[in-house]
Formats: sequence, C-alpha cells, structure tokens
Amino acid sequence: MARVIDRFTDVCDLKQMRFQGIGAEATGRPAYAAAALSRLYVYGYTNGIRSSRRLAAECERNIEVMWLTGGLKPSYKTIAEFRKNNLRPLQKMFRRFTALCRDWGLVGGTLIAVDGTKIKAGNNKKNCFNRDKLEERLQNIDRQIAAYFEETERNDRLENAAGSSETTNRLAALHARKEQYEQYLKLLDESGENLLSTTDPDSRLMKSQQGSVDMAYNVQSAVDAQEHIILDYDVTLNPNDQHQLSNMVRKVKKRFRLRHFTVLADKGYYNGEDLEKVKKQGVDAIVSKQKTGAPKNQPAAFHTDRFTYDNAGDFYTCPTGHKLFSPNNKAAPRRNFFDKSACEHCPHLSDCISGERPYRTVSRSQYAAIYEEVDERTRSHMALYRLRQQIVEHPFGTVKFAMQGYYFLLRTRRKVRTEVALLFLGYNLKRAVKALGFDAIMARLDAEKRRMKSAFSCFLRFLRDFYPIDVPLAA
Repeated sequence: MARVIDRFTDVCDLKQMRFQGIGAEATGRPAYAAAALSRLYVYGYTNGIRSSRRLAAECERNIEVMWLTGGLKPSYKTIAEFRKNNLRPLQKMFRRFTALCRDWGLVGGTLIAVDGTKIKAGNNKKNCFNRDKLEERLQNIDRQIAAYFEETERNDRLENAAGSSETTNRLAALHARKEQYEQYLKLLDESGENLLSTTDPDSRLMKSQQGSVDMAYNVQSAVDAQEHIILDYDVTLNPNDQHQLSNMVRKVKKRFRLRHFTVLADKGYYNGEDLEKVKKQGVDAIVSKQKTGAPKNQPAAFHTDRFTYDNAGDFYTCPTGHKLFSPNNKAAPRRNFFDKSACEHCPHLSDCISGERPYRTVSRSQYAAIYEEVDERTRSHMALYRLRQQIVEHPFGTVKFAMQGYYFLLRTRRKVRTEVALLFLGYNLKRAVKALGFDAIMARLDAEKRRMKSAFSCFLRFLRDFYPIDVPLAA
C-alpha cells in the first residue's frame, strides 16, 4: 500500500491542486515538500493513524513512512499546520482517485447506493447548551448566590474570617459563570439557533442507532455497486437523512456526468419533495417505504393502505366498495376524501373510524403520485434493494473500525470534510488494490504518469512553435 500511495501522489498535480508546502524557517532550514507530507497523511488515514503527534512518531520508527517521506522527520506542529493549510487540496486528491477509478472501469455507474452515518465530533456534549439548559443553570446560580449571602451573615455573627474569605472566592466564581451563561444566551438570541456548541460550533446533538446521543456530524456517501468505490460524500448538520438523496444524486451526476442510473436508499430518505427532485434529474429511486401508523384496535382490513385511489376518476374506494370524493382542488397541498352518507349506514363504521369524527377520512398529499411510483418500483426490484446494505453500509464499517474513523479530530464542518475525504480516499485505495491487484494498479499508475508527461511535453512544443523563445522539452 505504501508503494501505491507513493505512485498515486506522483500522478497528482499538486501545483494545480494548489497545495501549500511548509515554508522555510528564518534560520535557513529548507521547506518541507508538499508531496512528502501529503503522502504521510494519505498513508496515516489509510492505516488508522490520524493525529499529528502519532504521525510524527511514525516518521521516526515506521520504515514505510520513512521511505514515503524520504527520511524526513517533521514535528507534529509542522504536520498539523500542513493539514490546516491544505483542506481543499486534500479533498481534491479524493476526487482525483475517483476519476482514475472511473477511467480504469471500476465504476459501473448504473446502480448507486446512498446512506448516512453519524460520526462523533471533537466536542463533548457537556459543552453544548440550549435555552432551557442555560436558564436552568442561571436559576441554580441565583440560588447558590442567595445561599452565599446567608452564609456570609452566619460567618459575620460567628466572626469566622477564614470562612468569609472562602465564600467570597466562591461568589466571584459564581458571578463569572453567570456572566458566561448570559453571554451564551445572547449568542443564541443573535443567531436564532436553538443550540450552542462552545467547542465545535458546527456539530449537533445526534442520536445513533445504538440509542446514545452525542455531538456528531451526519456523513453522507454515494457508493457504486460494481466494486464498492465511494463516488462522493457530504457532511451535513441535519440529524436525519431527509432531503439528502437529491443532493447526493446531483453531486454524482455532476462529478461523473452520468445521464441515468438507479439509486438505492433506506426509509430515512423517504420524502416526497426529495423523491420528486430525484425523478426530475432522470434517476430511478428505489427507496424503502416508511411504515404509517394505524390505531391500535383497528383491524388490518381497514388500514389506510387498503383504500385504493383511482387516478382517472379522482376518488378512493374503501374496503367495502364505497367511493370517497374530495371537495378540495387538485392543486391543494393536501386533500381529504370522504363520503358522510356511506359511512352513516356502514355496518363496519366502528372498526373503520377512530376519534370523534363520525365518518372516515383519507388524506392525499401533493406527493402521493411520486410515493406510489417509488413504492411500485421498490416492490418490483426487491432483489436490487436487498443489495443496499452490502454496497453502502460495508464502507462505513471499514472506515469506522478498521481505519479508526469513528470520531473526528478536526472541528467545524469545513475541516471535517477534509477528514472524510482522507478516510474515503484510503478506503478507495484498498478497494482498487483488491479489485485490480498490486501489479495491475501500479502499471496503470505508471501509464497515467507517462500520459501526464506526454501532455506536458506537447504543451512545451506548443510554446516553442508559437513563441520565439527557447523552451527546453521535458526529458
């Protein structure tokens, strides 16, 4: 893997990606090359070594890292500074490798799965405040201040100077904390947000599948079904996956110029507005249907899904055969269908209705047509849908457990995107080596390197032919 990373870095135009190296010191020490430090980071994230201190230690003891960096031993501050100064260029390395995977035929582009996962942020949830939490703490501080004055009076009566000095220090700490919490409330009022995170301002409280609640980010990924190559990603602050499917489809279509493909997603993406956007992009969505709630004591024969809609006649037919019509306009966002007279004489009325309304009502949203279309496609392609987990959830498991990517080191969404890019680049490198083999991927990287040199030589010949200057050709 070290040799693959070395050769891949050679085919990345680091100048075009606008990498910034670490400049020379005032004492005259030479600058660190961007290629060496970028190899160090790709190797580190691929092997679960991500912190700058651990990477600095690897430079002195790991033979593979010594070979990759040419024997350089940068300090942890230098390594961390390089990552901070090259957030966007490091993301471009991920996109460069996905483009190579497409050229090598590792991307089918016909079946793509999308899913999201929660990855813990570098922020403790104790440093996260909402309005209720702040107001509760302010009230608690006020009670402690009141208790302080009572204790002061008691000390005065007892003439306990030592006790008075101790309570005075405690009062100063309480006032300082109260001022801090009042400042947090002011920031909430100014931003209009409901949550304030003091360490990582972009992270949010999110619930994991295990039931725990932590400060985290929602990482979205789109994975191709052929070789399970991660095509693109996004980092969102929304705890759920609503309205993320069309965004990921748009990113994949734009990046890989795909006209038509099928996308797989779980029930978290089941949103009418979003599914309609996916359809307009020319993509077939296979998405699991969310279960709709039904009254506890209602027989299954009278559940809402047993009422069938007739598109031509614009009415619903109930399980007993009666037609329900809507007085609302077809353009209304939500329409109610009912027939009071039929329900009044129906012998199954007590089984059919719940609540105080004396007749059954069936609601139909403006996105009902797209829901029905997607439901029918999902039912017809259940064999494809069953592939979703092994396509898109397996990469998350590898990244989190094999590559130690279950938490972020960097803070703010902009920096977290770079960490995700490095993690997914490491995963894609492993997948490509497994799919092609070591000899084949090295040969293709060599061919890409020769192609780049040839293209550069052609550019130099163009300059020599059209400009009256002596431009030497590349070797």
